Amino acid sequence: MRKTKIKVHIFFQLLVLTAFWSCNSGERGEEREATVGPGQIVLVFEDSVTHQFFRQRKALFKYMDDNMLPVEISFNSDESSKDLIINTKRGSLDLVYRDNSQVEFTYYLQNGDSILILEKDKKPWFESVKKESSYYTYNLELLRNTELYVKSHSKAQDFYFLWNETKTFPFELDMNEDLRRNKEEAIQGFQKELYWIDSLGKEGLISEEVKAFYISKNRMEQKKLEAYDPESLDINTQTAINSFLEKDNSLLAPRVFLDEFSELIITNQTELDSKALLDSLIASGELSSNEKSLLFHYLQKEIPYLSFKEADEVLVRYGDKLANPAQLVLLNSSNKALQGVEPDIELMGLQKSSITFEEILRQKKGKYLYVDLRAAWCIPCIKAFPASLALNEAYKSKGVEVIFLSVDDNYKFWEEVANKYDIAIPEQSFVAMNKDESEYLKALDEALIPRYLIFDPEGKLIHPNAPRPDTEEIRDFLDSLIDP
Repeated sequence: MRKTKIKVHIFFQLLVLTAFWSCNSGERGEEREATVGPGQIVLVFEDSVTHQFFRQRKALFKYMDDNMLPVEISFNSDESSKDLIINTKRGSLDLVYRDNSQVEFTYYLQNGDSILILEKDKKPWFESVKKESSYYTYNLELLRNTELYVKSHSKAQDFYFLWNETKTFPFELDMNEDLRRNKEEAIQGFQKELYWIDSLGKEGLISEEVKAFYISKNRMEQKKLEAYDPESLDINTQTAINSFLEKDNSLLAPRVFLDEFSELIITNQTELDSKALLDSLIASGELSSNEKSLLFHYLQKEIPYLSFKEADEVLVRYGDKLANPAQLVLLNSSNKALQGVEPDIELMGLQKSSITFEEILRQKKGKYLYVDLRAAWCIPCIKAFPASLALNEAYKSKGVEVIFLSVDDNYKFWEEVANKYDIAIPEQSFVAMNKDESEYLKALDEALIPRYLIFDPEGKLIHPNAPRPDTEEIRDFLDSLIDP
């Protein structure tokens, strides 16, 4: 089951590269000396109670680092109770707050800022420690919702919430009219917000720089909203692309909003459409920062579904077009990490015979192995069994063998399912016995099943996300291996 977006566990690594935590004495933030060095932004929690509030809300902060890579900071560990020092060479950055109540705010921070983070009326509240500023400077979007909408969410956020609910859980009732109305209210809300932001600037409550940022973000959000079609429940990617590639987006690059807009476009395009778009942009000359963002998200989406050889070829073709070498390193990281992990899976076969996955690779040396990674409770996995069996039958005389590898907890249940669906094939059907301890399965993220792996005749993994067994793509790929 191909996911539109794979959750690659990279944010911790990015956090290590781009931020570090300083010691927190446990005193109130405003009573401590907030030392800000050159090229730094410091965020200080008021106290442990404030941190606990964020932790209970499953809150996170997100920003773009200087390599145009997203960094997420969650509050699920004791480390996150310490002050955060963000190192950046940029004059400013935007910090996005989200939590499980669907609340979202963007905070505009400037290099050298030292910010005290408080909890106020069940919402995050930012105050400058060292410089005088109005509350609007650091809490503009929260106060916008309070003053313009008298609620926790903006009109646009209401629309996106309804859109996502309708897409995820289709209602029996027709929701198109509600979506149309909410979209229109959101557009009217954006116009209302523009006047409000302008009035704050005229009254001297925000600086011209802060005003310019939020006005640019507002206008771009309007254009993004135009791409959402309440009738078809689809996103018009061409409309989105036209808005995204406009030349007047410099104040938003690199920002979280534009990065996520870029990701939205690529997520909702086919691979062929995205490739055609990027090839045409590359042919037109040097890529802009926004075009490079599209390229990065295209590669991030596609590379996990390529063989290692194909991924290397794609990165050679496009790597020098990315914003910086750090993006290339990140795109390479998951494949390189997986290639460096030993397949430490302990297995049990039929009649409770024990074997390791490494022993299977040695025994099957000389054959290509198509590993059907599945679980007995997984309905999509079960539906694909006939195709895997047909693939095994069609290619077994050509040096390809299908291995059924299950990640179940219950051996008896696995055995019953294997027998029921005719995949109880001696020396080809196994269940993992150490799925919680296996570093290899953790690296693979066995939660994303069904998943298909291909090993070469030497026992080396060559494809970490092979095409499904019922596709022409897998037969084309296997044929290219057998008869290159």
